[in-house]
Amino acid sequence: MIKVRNLHKSFGAHSVFGGIDLDVARGEAVVLIGPSGSGKSTLLRCINGLERFEQGEIDVGDIALHSINRVRPSRQDLETIRQVRLRVGMVFQQFNLFPHMSVLENITLAPTLVLGIDRRSAEAQALAFLERINLAHKARCMPGQLSGGEQQRAAIARSLAMKPKAMLFDEPTASLDPELVGEVFLSIRDLIEREGMTTVIATHEMHFAREIADRVVVIDQGVILETGPPERLFSRPQHERTRTFLSRVLRSL
Repeated sequence: MIKVRNLHKSFGAHSVFGGIDLDVARGEAVVLIGPSGSGKSTLLRCINGLERFEQGEIDVGDIALHSINRVRPSRQDLETIRQVRLRVGMVFQQFNLFPHMSVLENITLAPTLVLGIDRRSAEAQALAFLERINLAHKARCMPGQLSGGEQQRAAIARSLAMKPKAMLFDEPTASLDPELVGEVFLSIRDLIEREGMTTVIATHEMHFAREIADRVVVIDQGVILETGPPERLFSRPQHERTRTFLSRVLRSL
């Protein structure tokens, strides 16, 4: 479903990736772990077309996203990015809900404007998503009236309303109080288990990775150190840097 080949990405003189490869199979849940600044979020943003990269190729299904001129992208480049974003939903650390719109309006805006779904159908679909995540009773509320966990779950419903083929989650629980993490965790697990959604998640929550991942990918300084099923990677990491990272993170929990 997602294929990354020889990806090079820099911010000025700072190289983030010097040529990494990654495959994500259809229906697979892949969790990215590693120290802050290792490149996890940047990789997700490259896959979604939010960050341009200098070299390499990213395939999302049958859409190939190549390096694009930053200053004057062609119409074809922009159309390719649009097609990728129609296929790949993304949920960020910050919820990014429109504060002047109700939860229901936030979820129905893109399906009506971008997909051309009529408002009644879009609202019925949105309410069905909200029902699944136990937020139907907050449909008419404004984002400021919701807890952080409720806002993040609403953001997930908003992405699902665009009927993506894959979902990317960039530290989806990082902005939440510890007691609210479980709400979002259950919503994402339900999405993976019930929908079989292709999912890539960047997180520092190790129990989250253990519970959800089909495969864990360890990234450090823009390099994939190792990858494997969580039961193997957490109990018998192969790379010394992975062992050091996990010992520090797990000791702090």
